[in-house]
Amino acid sequence: MRLPYMNYAGRATQEQIAQFQGLDCRTVIAENEFLDMKNMTSDYYPAIGTRKGRGSATKTLAKPNGIFYKNGLMYVDGTALYYKDQKVGTVTDTEKTFVGMGAYVLIWPDKVYYNTHTGEFGSMVKSFQQSGTATFAPLSEGSAFTKISTEGLSFEKFDSVTISGCTNKDFNKTTVIQEAGMGYIVVTAAITSGFTQASGLQITRAVPDMDFVCESDNRLWGCSSKNHEIYASKLGDPFNWNNFEGISTDSYAVTVGSDGDFTGCIAHLGNVLFFKENTIHKMYGSRPANFQLNTYTLPGVQKGCEKSICTVNETLYYKARSGVVSYDGSTPTDISETLPGGYTEAAAGQYNGKYYVSMKNAKGTYELLVYDPRYRFWHKEDTTQIRMAAYGEGALYYIDGQSQIRTIAGGEEPDLPWMLESGQQMENTMNMKYISKIMLHLQMEKDAKVEIYLKYDADPLWERKATIRSTKKKSYMIPIIPRRCIQFQYRLVGKGNAVLYGISKFVEKGSELNGGL
Repeated sequence: MRLPYMNYAGRATQEQIAQFQGLDCRTVIAENEFLDMKNMTSDYYPAIGTRKGRGSATKTLAKPNGIFYKNGLMYVDGTALYYKDQKVGTVTDTEKTFVGMGAYVLIWPDKVYYNTHTGEFGSMVKSFQQSGTATFAPLSEGSAFTKISTEGLSFEKFDSVTISGCTNKDFNKTTVIQEAGMGYIVVTAAITSGFTQASGLQITRAVPDMDFVCESDNRLWGCSSKNHEIYASKLGDPFNWNNFEGISTDSYAVTVGSDGDFTGCIAHLGNVLFFKENTIHKMYGSRPANFQLNTYTLPGVQKGCEKSICTVNETLYYKARSGVVSYDGSTPTDISETLPGGYTEAAAGQYNGKYYVSMKNAKGTYELLVYDPRYRFWHKEDTTQIRMAAYGEGALYYIDGQSQIRTIAGGEEPDLPWMLESGQQMENTMNMKYISKIMLHLQMEKDAKVEIYLKYDADPLWERKATIRSTKKKSYMIPIIPRRCIQFQYRLVGKGNAVLYGISKFVEKGSELNGGL
């Protein structure tokens, strides 16, 4: 009898995955990328493992309104300002913007300050309302300076003040104090004879209303959407914003003509950047005489995502409308093409050379995502919401969705839940190859646990294939036999610390089973 020939399929070949990348939520992804994950990190690259434990909650706030670090942790709970866990001042019950300059912490929108060296707390704005007789007298005959004396008058030399309510209208202007002492100031103004005034005199050192503020080269910088203006304080003096004497230490102001509201600002690589959603204003120069504002139509910070602005190793990161971008001073680059779109309410910080950003996804759930610039991929941690964050002395402090102050690392979480889910695994199915076995190389700490699941083709259900419980720190080689299919996914669900070092795939050549013409 003549029998048909049998095609020899040959021996199985082994392929290894020994380098794992990060999260990729697109339809088709590489075999060393992951469609979903939980509490994973790039710290073990080229392996992938569980993140380090976060710090435990050090304090729960009733109403968190801000957090900052300046030689110690500062935060606002309701109307109470705390520094190193001691109440140091009372502020309004609104969310705060903090800026550090020297020993000072300047706080907006209240326009108050705290000196971390002396412990002094006060208002940046200073006002005087006349309560007794005021005397105006020339310093000497023919002098270009006038001394104003009255009870309770107290300003500093070189303060820029606005005088109003004077019976001599020549004094009703903004001027710079040339000398000052208890009960008097000296201003530039020439009068032939002195005079007195009984009431109505007002003298104010004003600070502009600003939406966003930062510090650069010993000046404070800020912007106002209402006034369409950008401001800079006097050099070395965060309290004075109206000094215009034509010298290098002057304050500065400029009007901008771009559309839309400001969405954030930051100092970066020697320049100051002011963002709108579709515009970046970049301020160049070192003094008012050579300040130059250039405007670029580029993706700026998304409205409501000003807390996402963060510098990691001199590269700036922020959430734009199109996604998360990196900016090195030239053109913003989208680094979130592997993430789904639709994120809002981004808040971020940097730690250990990585960019930690919490965002609300399209489903209304917060996700804490971590970008590693060294390898240029993302890892997902969990659903932690970072409401606000501050970096200081090697730690990233943040206030979470439960109003607790924590650190992003430095604690122990021995029962940390984690998960890895692959994309579709297929092996050149057009050439009738299939994966006959996979071998997982997994290192687990004592008391750790992992469950391994597979899902085939269009089947919506996961099938559990193995469960491993570790009684000591040990490396496991775990064989998994998938059933014959066109494609499958694997999912690892674990508890405790673990590292996936590699996956071996055993590939065999099959035959045409069905579907032929």
